[in-house]
Formats: sequence, structure tokens, C-alpha cells
Amino acid sequence: MFVSTYETSLDAKGRVSVPAPFRAALSGGNRIFLWPAIDGSGCLEGGGDDLMGLYRQTLARMAPNDPNRRAFMHTIFTRSADLKVDDTGRISIPAPLLEAAGIEKKLVFAGAFDRFHVWEPSRFAEFDSQMAETARDNQDALAEPFQQAMAAGGLPGLAAGGVEV
Repeated sequence: MFVSTYETSLDAKGRVSVPAPFRAALSGGNRIFLWPAIDGSGCLEGGGDDLMGLYRQTLARMAPNDPNRRAFMHTIFTRSADLKVDDTGRISIPAPLLEAAGIEKKLVFAGAFDRFHVWEPSRFAEFDSQMAETARDNQDALAEPFQQAMAAGGLPGLAAGGVEV
């Protein structure tokens, strides 16, 4: 799982160190896939083999001639860079992806559960502020999914009804 936020910079050769917890979340893999986020937020979306496998499974369930399937395949697979993490934990992000995200030198790795995002810092600050406001104003959106999780067996370490075990 990709969690937390890390600000870093490209080195003189255009490489960046992937945060150690993010490398650990790749489950021993040394491949990272990056593409411009499909939501138009202006960041790069990324993950490892597990995330790409999830997208493959999802898209394989759509009809082969579905225009939405084609659009998602193009947006994710065609625009993606397949990057190898070197022995020191660095990757080289291709110039077109850096340009798409507005990244010149500094960047932010932001965990997003089963994936991560790479941001230009000022874009991230604006997005972070928007998301904090949305979360604050929509706390009730978690109520039903939380109750469903509890009904389906609860959370690790909690018995039904929320009592610690």
C-alpha cells in the first residue's frame, strides 16, 4: 500500500529516488509504470505490476470494441512509461511525462492506496487543499461503506460492533 507524502528533486542526470516505503510497496518488484493521470488533475499516476494487473483484469472484462475500453487502454497503456528502478532506488522519468505534470526540478510522491501520484509541488499543494476541504465537507460519504465493512466481518482487531478484541 502506498501511503504518505515525500518531496524530493530530480538529480543532475534527471533521475529521482523513489521513496523507500514506495519501493517496499512494490512487493519486491523493480518496475514502475507512470502515465498522466486520467482524471485530468495534472499529476502522474503510477504503480507496479500489481496495479497494471488490476487494470488488465478490469479492461479484459469490457467488450473488445467498447470505445471506453479503447480510451482507457490508450490513456493508461499507450501513454505509460515502463521504468526500471535501479540498484540505488532511482528512476528516470521521461521528459514528456515531466512536461505533462509541470515538473522541472522538485516533485512530490503522494501515496494513494493501491497507486501513487507524482506532482509538481505547487500543484500538489492546491490539490491537497481541495481534497482536505472535500473530505471535511463530505464525512458522511464514509458511513455506508464503513457499515458494510463492519457487517462483512469487521476490521482486523475489532469485533462486530467496534469493540476491540
